[in-house]
Parts: sequence; C-alpha cells; structure tokens
Amino acid sequence: MAAVARNLFESATGRGRVLRQGDLACIVMDGHGAVVVPTQDLVQVQKWAQSRPPSSNLLSDRARFLDQFQVLVSRPGSIQGTRGSSRPLERLVRTMLAAGYDLGEWTLPVEFRDLGKAKTADATAAASPTAQADSPTTPDPGTGAE
Repeated sequence: MAAVARNLFESATGRGRVLRQGDLACIVMDGHGAVVVPTQDLVQVQKWAQSRPPSSNLLSDRARFLDQFQVLVSRPGSIQGTRGSSRPLERLVRTMLAAGYDLGEWTLPVEFRDLGKAKTADATAAASPTAQADSPTTPDPGTGAE
C-alpha cells in the first residue's frame, strides 16, 4: 500500500526530487518539469508547506507549493513558468551560471538569455592563442633592450 502524504510539502515533492546545491535548489517533478529556486526561499516555503494539509490532487498541491515562490526559473514544459522581478531573477540566473547550469535548457526572459554566452565568449577569447598573438610585446624603450 502506498504511503499517504501527511502535508503539502510531502504531496508536492513526493514523486520528484529536491536537490540542494549551495545557494540553489532544483525541484525536479517527474513528468512535470523542473524549477530552480534560491535555497533560502525553499526553506521558508518548505516550512509553510509542512504546516498545510494536502489535497487529493497532486497537480493542485504542486501548484500551491510553487505559487509560494517569488522568484523561480523553470524548464520548458514545467507546470510553473519562470517568474520574478528583474534583480532577484538576475541574481538567481547568475548563481545558476556560476554553479554550472546550462542556461539554454531553462526558460529565461530575453534580457537574461545572453548572460551565459557573454561569459563563455570572454573566457574563450582570453584562452585563445590568437588573442595572445594579437597583443604586441614591445620592449620598454627605457631599458634599451630590443
């Protein structure tokens, strides 16, 4: 016999996984996508959800749980879309980038889509041998060395 969820948190995350990675938490819901939220927000929402009774509907429990987050980034096809005001959302996206997430796999507003590309392009340009060959190495005229 299947275990019955005792609270909203257990019901919402019962057929999924909650992965905490430092300042980020990724909530993977089997068959319903995934979202990334700040770990601090997850702790607060988890406490709230543990004090609420579950309904008999898994989808409505997940929606009620995810509605409590002010900022989240979702994968395409998730039951919740990416949301949040610009500064907290940008902070979350930059934290995802620093943690090694591929931003191309996530649904992001237009202004945040190029954050990962700009950082990758800068790193590639700095590491390429042509960038080093283009910078002339001229001796200091004051030393007399040529």
